Amino acid sequence: MNVLCFEHVSFRIGGKSLLENVTLSLEEGEFLGILGPNGAGKSTLLALMDLLWRPTDGTFSIFGTEVKTLNAPEILRLRRKIAIVPQNIDYNPSIPLTAREVVEMGRIGRRGVLSHLTQSDRVAVDFTMGILGVSHLASHPYRSLSSGERQKVQIARALAQEPALLFLDEPTSGLDMDWQERLVLLIEELYAKIKLTIVMTTHITGHLPACCRRVILLRDGRILMDGAVEDVLTPEKLKDVYRCPVEVIERSGRRHCFAMGDVK
Repeated sequence: MNVLCFEHVSFRIGGKSLLENVTLSLEEGEFLGILGPNGAGKSTLLALMDLLWRPTDGTFSIFGTEVKTLNAPEILRLRRKIAIVPQNIDYNPSIPLTAREVVEMGRIGRRGVLSHLTQSDRVAVDFTMGILGVSHLASHPYRSLSSGERQKVQIARALAQEPALLFLDEPTSGLDMDWQERLVLLIEELYAKIKLTIVMTTHITGHLPACCRRVILLRDGRILMDGAVEDVLTPEKLKDVYRCPVEVIERSGRRHCFAMGDVK
């Protein structure tokens, strides 16, 4: 079953084209990776998928519903099925939230701002904190956590929402090498356990977990390639996107790519 479907979608702001003629569909349970250089349109595509914007041209449906005809309350109801771990998390350190309170926000996102947490909500929070390995941080101030711990708490928040669709926007950004690798392995473990439909953007091919078997390459707001990892993450295809020679090394089902100089 299609979770979402773009047909000839374009998006412009102030006369500037950010996406052009994008056609793609995403199946339930699929793990899709989106790669491309800065300004390629990754964040714009994710924002459209997250129902923050609507296409300028073309059609976009999600969970079988055409987005263009929906009003604001209908959009809000659909967004409760979607969770996102953003690249940059706006957090006011003066607000004394604990790690658990951050995770509980996922339940509020599911039920609505004015709803009170029920016993089933608390069970869901306990469960997601458990599978993310952050239960011991429940009472810790969120602001006191390391970058890696915060990212795990944010993923727990997203999963506590019990979404049908999960977006990970460069989830390893800002982490050191150790935490980058730990987070990649954690995402793979979660996908094996929960089998969510996941879309992940990244700059680094090696940060796509081995369970990601389909990749889109974006450049200048257009999809240049869409296919299996082994067909898309090749030196030839990546050179076309990044405009420099690329070496590809495969390790444990993941493709690590390195620029080889002669950038043009």
